Amino acid sequence: MAHVRKIAHPPRQDGSVKVSWRATWTGPDGKRQSKNFARKKEADAWLTEVNAGRVGGSPTMTVADLADQHIRWFDGMVKAGKRAAVSRDGYQYVRSLQLAADPAFANRRLSDLRAPDCQAFLDDLFTRTGSSDQAVRVRRTLVTWCKFAMRKGWLNANPAQPCVVEREAAARDGEPSFELPDKDTLKALLIAAAEGDFPQRDTAVVRLLLFGGFRISELLGLADDAVIIRPKGMTAKVRERLDRRYKTLDTPKTAKSRRDVPLGEAAALAVRAWRLARGPARAFAHRDGQLQTRRVAGRLFPDTRSGEGVWGYNEFMNECWFPLMRRAGLVQMLPDSKGKNRPVLAFGPHMLRHVAVSLWLAQKPQPKVKKVQELIGHATLQMTMDLYGHLWTDEDEDDAIAQASERLIG
Repeated sequence: MAHVRKIAHPPRQDGSVKVSWRATWTGPDGKRQSKNFARKKEADAWLTEVNAGRVGGSPTMTVADLADQHIRWFDGMVKAGKRAAVSRDGYQYVRSLQLAADPAFANRRLSDLRAPDCQAFLDDLFTRTGSSDQAVRVRRTLVTWCKFAMRKGWLNANPAQPCVVEREAAARDGEPSFELPDKDTLKALLIAAAEGDFPQRDTAVVRLLLFGGFRISELLGLADDAVIIRPKGMTAKVRERLDRRYKTLDTPKTAKSRRDVPLGEAAALAVRAWRLARGPARAFAHRDGQLQTRRVAGRLFPDTRSGEGVWGYNEFMNECWFPLMRRAGLVQMLPDSKGKNRPVLAFGPHMLRHVAVSLWLAQKPQPKVKKVQELIGHATLQMTMDLYGHLWTDEDEDDAIAQASERLIG
C-alpha cells in the first residue's frame, strides 16, 4: 500500500533536525520502493503519479541494464528466425555508441527515469552529433526499450514516448530540399545506358528507377517472376527488399512498401530485352534476414559474376552506376580533404526515385497525393507531402481561385 510518512533525521551539530517526507509504494516488479522529498506536497504528487501508472520502475535496473536485456532477448528472437539480424545490430549500435557516450543517463535507475531525462539525453545527442535523423532513430530505440521494460514489469510507463526530436524543415523559403536533374541530363543517362558493355541491363535499370520510383533495395531484391509483362506495359510487384549490409532478402519494412508498380511499354521492352540477354532466372538457396536458409526465385538482376543469387549494393554501384554516370559525363574529379582528386557523382541512384514522382506530377490532371503515396510506397501521407508537396502546383487552378475571389466583391 502506498503512503507518505514524516522522517526526522539525526540532529545536526547545531541541534537542528532535518525533516523530510518519504513516499513508499510497490513497484511494477512487486518490490517495495521509497523516495524522499523535502515537502509533503511533493511526496503526495509523486504517489499520485505512481498510482496513475505514469511513473515508477525498478530501483535496481539501469537504462544500460535494460538495453542489455532487450538486446539479449532480441538476439534469441533472431536465432529463432523471428527477427532480422540487422535490427539487432541497430539496437547494439545505440547501446555501444550513443548510450555509452552519456554515462549519467546510462546509469540512471528506471525508478528515477522520467520523460525530461530522456528528452535531455536526446537533446544532448543532437548537439553532439548534429544529426536530427540519428536522434530520431535513437528516440525510436528508447521507446522500444521502455515498452519492453513495461512488458517485463520493470517500468510502469514509457517515459520516452512523449519525447520529441525537432527535424530540420524539408524545405526553406518554399524551395525543395533536393534539386532534380533537368531533362537533358536524364536523356544523357538513357543514352549512356545503351552504350556500355551491358546495354540491356543498364537500360532496364535506368528505366525502372526513372519511371517506377523504386528504392535501390527494392530494385536489387526484385524477383524475376514478380515482374509481369502486359500488352501495354508491365507491373512490378514489390514484395522483397535486399538488405545492404547482410545481402539478405527480407520483406519490406512497412505494409505500404508492399505495392504493385505500373510501368509503360518502353520499360517493358527494356526488361524483355534484358531477360533475353541474361537467360533464364535460376532459383538459389538463400539465407534470409532471420538466418534461415530457403530456396528463393531468381532475381531480375542477379549477381553478374555467377548469374544467380543477389546483386549486392556495392557491386551495383561499382559495376553499373559509376560506369554509367561516367559515360553520361556526370562524374567530376574533385579534391578531397587531403588534396587528392576523387570521383564525385552528380547524383546517386536514389535521385531517380524523386524524378519518378516529378514525372507523375507533370501529368494533367495531377494524381492525388494518396495515389502518389501508394506508388512510391511511403508509410504516411505526411512523408509524401514533406518531400513532394512543393511539386503539387496548378497555375490554372490558382488563377481561377484568384479571379473567383475578386468576383465575390464585384
